[in-house]
Amino acid sequence: MFSAPDFGLLVVIANYICYNNRMKRKAGGIIIELLPSVVRDIYSNMRSLAQPELTVFQFRILSRLFVCSRTNNELALWAGINKATMSRALTTLQKQGLIEKKTDKTDRRGNFVSLTTTGKKKYKAIKIVVGNIISEKIEKIDTKKQKQLLKGLEVLKEVFNK
Repeated sequence: MFSAPDFGLLVVIANYICYNNRMKRKAGGIIIELLPSVVRDIYSNMRSLAQPELTVFQFRILSRLFVCSRTNNELALWAGINKATMSRALTTLQKQGLIEKKTDKTDRRGNFVSLTTTGKKKYKAIKIVVGNIISEKIEKIDTKKQKQLLKGLEVLKEVFNK
């Protein structure tokens, strides 16, 4: 049987676990609710910037490739889609001159996909303009909340960019 101090400690631990689980669920719910709005906002800003030839999904691919070259399989896995769908998206970007495919020297069946110079310029240009539009929205909140937001976004980046 537990003594009174042991039971009190168990209650504290149980409350801590429940609180943390509630926080995690709340954070997950906020992310799920917020993402469609953020994506919709980015999409509408891209459209207003006369970038109709590039979808948000294609922009995300450019963003992923900006970091380093990837294979079709890696990109499909990252995007949560099948290889054929990713291949079609990459073909569209290739026709626009934004990416190039290079045969893997160790496995001739595989292709590495990378951004062309045009693709890098396009990605940077859109990122700067859309980033400025988002920054204008963030500037409307006080400095303390801006700092909190930045810390939170850094954590999200760490969690989701693995």
